[in-house]
This record gives sequence, structure tokens and C-alpha cells, in this order.
Amino acid sequence: MKFTLGIIGAGVMANAILDRAAAKGAIDPANTIIFDISTDALNAMQKKGYRLAKSVQELLDSAENILLAVKPQHHAQILKNNSFINVKCLISIMAGIKIDAIKSLVDNKDIGVARIMPNTPCKIGKGFSAICFDENIEPNSKKLVEDIFSSCGEILHIEESLFDAVTSISGSGPAYIYMFLNGMIKGGEEGGLSYDDAKKMAIATMIGAAELARASDESMDTLIQKVCSKGGTTIEAVEHFRKNNLEEIISDGIKKCRLKSKKLSETL
Repeated sequence: MKFTLGIIGAGVMANAILDRAAAKGAIDPANTIIFDISTDALNAMQKKGYRLAKSVQELLDSAENILLAVKPQHHAQILKNNSFINVKCLISIMAGIKIDAIKSLVDNKDIGVARIMPNTPCKIGKGFSAICFDENIEPNSKKLVEDIFSSCGEILHIEESLFDAVTSISGSGPAYIYMFLNGMIKGGEEGGLSYDDAKKMAIATMIGAAELARASDESMDTLIQKVCSKGGTTIEAVEHFRKNNLEEIISDGIKKCRLKSKKLSETL
């Protein structure tokens, strides 16, 4: 039997993507085959209706499109030690691994490659995925990739040269958001709120502010100014943040993340 999709790796991100894609009808578990070195992971996927492969090579011989969902440091061993001659499309969600690096390692030089940078909110359908296709992608494979990641949230087609920047914003961004939320929650607790009430308030405020920013054509500075009033309460916090260079700290951290991604892409 020839499967539409094969998955190498059944970790957290693969599960998040597949759960959403299956729920939205973008994939059919019965037409999807999976391999992982963990027996427990495979058993869990079998309970969800997926077919199992006994080896990487069996999977590669059984599916036209392959989602490679392994840690970047393991990619070379998989790509070099197996034959991809029957694979039409290789879909990579590995950070830092360029399309040319992937194609240089596989025996099928005509294979189409899709490079994706998703993020963890894909688990609840609120993710963001950057997509880059190489020139060998066939229309059916392209549609499959777009359907899968659209089911997980927003998608954006972007040049591969910008993927280090993508990693530093959307890929790693949830961690920055959680840190800011944590600070807001602690501030609320210091003011006498319970943890649960402070968390609920902080999250609702962040979601609402983000949705307003999405809907507005105004700059971030203008939106900030509209919350502040001279001699009021908000400006006290805003001026403290500015005095301590909060925006520069954030942008400098993002720069470090971007440079680390660039370094990984040059060494892996």
C-alpha cells in the first residue's frame, strides 16, 4: 500500500501538528504511516489510527510525502543512511537545516523539499508556520503541506534566507510571551491578587491587546500612547520600562536567537 504521508518522529511537535491536521481533515490517519525509535510513542500513535512502520526505510518505501520531525542533530544520519528514491516530497520542520543541506545528503536529487518553521501554539490551532518550497515541489505535495499547516493556524510563504529571523520571532516567540506573562502575574500577586486571578487577567489582557493591534493600522507607539495619560498610572510603568530599555532588551535577545539559528544552519 502506498501512503500519502509518512512521518519520521512522533514527538511533541509532530503530535501537535498531526492532531490538528487530522481534526481538520487535512490528513487521514489511516493513510498515514509513522516511524519512531520509541515503542511507546508508536503505540500511542497506533491508538489514534495511524499505521506503523518497522523501520525508516520501510516508511520511505511506503509513502510519497515524508514529514521529517526529528531533532536537527539526527538529520544527517537519517538522510545519508536511507534511500529516498521513491519519495516525492520531504517536509522538514527542523530548525537551522537548510534545503540545500537536506538535498546534498539524500540519494534522490529530484526530490521536492518543503522547509517549515512552526511554533508550539499549533497544538491548539493558533500557531504560525513559515513555509518555503524548493523548485521541485509538485502541486499535490504543495497543497498537502499548505493544508496541514493551515489547519494549525496561520501560514506565510517566505524566502529561506529569512528563516533565521523567523525562528527568532515566531518559532521562539512563545517563550518570550510566557516570560512577560509571568512578570505580569507576579506583579498582580504582589498587589494582592491570587495567582489564578492574576493569570486569567494577564492572559486575557495580552490576547485582547494583540487582537486590537492586529485590527489596527496604527503603530505600536501610537497604541501605547492611547493607553497612557499624562500623570496617570500606565505612564509610570511605561516610563520605567523605557528607562530600563525593555524594548532594546527584547530586540537584543531576539538578535541572539537569530544569530544562534544562523550558526546552527552553518554547522549542522
